[in-house]
Amino acid sequence: MKIVVSIFLILASFAVFAQERISVNGIDWELNGKVISEIYKGEDCIKTDEGVAIAQDISFKNGIIEFDMCIQPGRGFAGVRFHGDGMGNTEEFYIRKHQSGNPDAMQYTPVYNGNAGWQLYYGDGYGAAKQHVFDEWFSVKLVISGNRGEVYISDMEKPVLVIHELKMGECDGKIAFYGPARFANIKVTPMVSPELKGEFKEIAVVGDEVIKSYQVSEAFDAEKLVNENLLPANFTKQLQFKKWDTEVDGLLNISKTAALGEKKNAVILRINIESETDLVKMMNFGFSDVAKIFVNGKAVWLGNDVYRTRDYRFLGTIGYFDSVYLDLQNGKNEIVVMVAESFGGWGFKARFENLNGIKILK
Repeated sequence: MKIVVSIFLILASFAVFAQERISVNGIDWELNGKVISEIYKGEDCIKTDEGVAIAQDISFKNGIIEFDMCIQPGRGFAGVRFHGDGMGNTEEFYIRKHQSGNPDAMQYTPVYNGNAGWQLYYGDGYGAAKQHVFDEWFSVKLVISGNRGEVYISDMEKPVLVIHELKMGECDGKIAFYGPARFANIKVTPMVSPELKGEFKEIAVVGDEVIKSYQVSEAFDAEKLVNENLLPANFTKQLQFKKWDTEVDGLLNISKTAALGEKKNAVILRINIESETDLVKMMNFGFSDVAKIFVNGKAVWLGNDVYRTRDYRFLGTIGYFDSVYLDLQNGKNEIVVMVAESFGGWGFKARFENLNGIKILK
């Protein structure tokens, strides 16, 4: 099995080389890629075909980001990034032009190390349905307050998307716009605690049956393990590991731990289970994009959820969609999970129905 590393969104990150600077809407912009300024349908605007425009001398934490937007029909992703640190970590809201009217017509997602996590974060709080308007200017407003946010489109009284939790938390950072789209009348208003109008939900904290921390290796080439029936002797000893806690719902966003790159598209997650007797225990799990599981050195499961690998509608979103029966021995058992990534979200989550007869070792 060949794992393909995509550079989608990495090339469009804040770390790309600056090409030009302009002033539009009273803001100085650094242009990267195929970006120009023009007048379109009476509006002085930025046209971001295949690039990004980064606002200069603005550090945004809480407040309001307002702009008018004009999009054309066709497949494409266009929106705004905020809280960017200039090194590939940011948060973004974007419109999927080709998904007009569908439940995923728009998306909020965090981006870590240049890898957007839309396969990990979807549904309520992350996406919403909206019928898009083409070749006409429409208004967009983002309200960011602490670790929550709202998005308004056209109707400035009712949010079309309520972001229950901004994954990067409350932080300062850069603002940028990217296309294919046009952006005009851009206004950034910093505020300490802007009012939010939506109905927010707390992210539920999971119980002890969910694995809440992993020993995570440095990144390596997935081809080294993907065809192995047995875990090669001393393979894990050659890697550096670090403990990483999951998010409160049990999701480990692996892009936080490592940057995706050529021949560095996989990590190992190490889980230690103490069993009271020899027993078989079912573990439910979710992953993105490829996972291979070893129990005490023996391969027991391999799966591929890369975007569109099953059919053109297959998204590869993560959830507790898979199960494996772990053949555990009396005493300590080592579960090794290789997780490889293509693009769109690098993640893993796992839980047991109950902990009868076993203990998850910290």
